[in-house]
Amino acid sequence: MKLLLILMASVLISASDGPPLSGESSKKLNKTVTALFPEGKISFKKLNLSESVTDDTDILNADGKWFEISNKTKTLGWMFIDRIWGRQHQFEYVMFADSGLRIINVTILSYPETQGTAVTEKEWLNRFNGLSPEKLPEYGKSVDAVSGATISGTSLSESVSKSLKLLEKMKKSGLLK
Repeated sequence: MKLLLILMASVLISASDGPPLSGESSKKLNKTVTALFPEGKISFKKLNLSESVTDDTDILNADGKWFEISNKTKTLGWMFIDRIWGRQHQFEYVMFADSGLRIINVTILSYPETQGTAVTEKEWLNRFNGLSPEKLPEYGKSVDAVSGATISGTSLSESVSKSLKLLEKMKKSGLLK
C-alpha cells in the first residue's frame, strides 16, 4: 500500500500543466486506485504527447493528463485527469478506461460548488461505466440528466466524451501500446 501511495504521489506531481491536485483530491484518487486495482502491483506512466511524437493539436493539448496503467506484463488501461467548469467553479475528475477503451470508472476528485453536487454521487457516475468511443456519453440520453446539476453534468459528459474520442485517436495514431 505504501508503494502505491508513493507511486501515486509521483504521478500527481506531473499530472497536469495546471496546479497540482489538492490533498483531498490526492486522497480520493488513491482510494479509487486501491479499489480498482486491489492487487496493488501496478504502475502509472505519463504518456508522452509532445510535438516530438505528434503534430495533432487535440493530442498536444492533452499532454500531462493521460497515464498508462500497467503491471509487470501488460497494459491494463488508461487514466485521464482533468479540470472542467461547472456553473461557477472548476472541478477535478479522473476517468479510468480498460485496454479496450471502455470506461471502468469516473470519479469526481474535487467539487467546490454547493449547487449540482448530484454529479459527485457514485450511483450517477456509474452510468459512465462501460461507455466507449463506440457508445459515447450523452447527457440526458446515455447518461441521465440530474436535477440541479445541468451545467456540471453536461460539462462532465462532454469532457468524458471528448476524452474517449481522443483515446481512440491516440490508439489509431499508434501512440498507445
